[in-house]
Amino acid sequence: MIVSRIINGWTPFFFRRQDARPVALFRILSGLLCTVMFAVSLPNWHRFFSADGIISLHSPGLQNQRVNTPFGLFYWTEGIVPVGFWWLAAMAFSVAFTIGWKSRIATIGLYVLFESMLQRNPYLANGEDMVMRMCLLYLMLIDVGSAWSVDAWLRAKRGQPQSSTIAGWPVRMMQINVALIYIISLPYKLAQDPGWVTGDALHWTVASDMWGPFNHPWITLAFGGVLRKVMTFGTVIVEAFFPLCVWFNPTRRLAIAGIAALHLGIAMMIPNVTYFTLSMVCTFAVFLSRDDIELFVHWAGKLKGLTQTDATGRMKSQNASLSQQSGTSVLSAGR
Repeated sequence: MIVSRIINGWTPFFFRRQDARPVALFRILSGLLCTVMFAVSLPNWHRFFSADGIISLHSPGLQNQRVNTPFGLFYWTEGIVPVGFWWLAAMAFSVAFTIGWKSRIATIGLYVLFESMLQRNPYLANGEDMVMRMCLLYLMLIDVGSAWSVDAWLRAKRGQPQSSTIAGWPVRMMQINVALIYIISLPYKLAQDPGWVTGDALHWTVASDMWGPFNHPWITLAFGGVLRKVMTFGTVIVEAFFPLCVWFNPTRRLAIAGIAALHLGIAMMIPNVTYFTLSMVCTFAVFLSRDDIELFVHWAGKLKGLTQTDATGRMKSQNASLSQQSGTSVLSAGR
């Protein structure tokens, strides 16, 4: 009986088609992030991935089997395609992915490039690379250009049928994978670092020369050290709350808002992990429901209306001022 109820509940949860707009929002946010990441990497691209870069493929002492494996493009195109070409391809795929043009090709291209970068030089692997690779793997299985995209606009222009929903199970797989990041990492933190138990973990992170942005971490010492304990224990609570409560309507928005605020705060306070923490913020978009998106669109429309009203008011004020100045000039000329 219990097993039957679980199966009956799991099937619609896992396989029901979902609104395409949360994934579209993720596509736009993560595409912008990828574009910035690749643009910033240009000065060091050759140092990172060329044969005579940080890890030289010409070194006779190179015995590391993890470097330049056959599972990446760099291995098969070495000496044939310039390394700089793959940077141009990365930028092109990122922009196409962001605007939703040739979405399937752009998604596959980005995934292959992230995989190739990790296979060429695994020592440069960061959290954002792992997160984006995981997300792109699932997104290759669905049409990420179903909404808010150039592809959708072109289909509408041609009179082709539109779909406002997408296959649900790849999205669920992506959501579960994101939740597992916290389910696995939080117990590991508590077991391996006593600072998370004593409430001092964020103090040592912010005070670190490697991670922290401040020469004097006064923020963690404020109020006799109470603030650092609130920040540390607050992080633990938010990271525990999110993967458990994001699945239920009454707590979903609170869970998403809390974890997003946490990561945005980390991005500001610990700049060396900015790309990773922003990549996690992008993933939270796929947890939004149809109602959440409708509310977002509603408020965006109201904001747009207020902006247009304000602009119209300014134009009317300027026109009235110009008319008044013109009338004054005519009277002066008459005198």
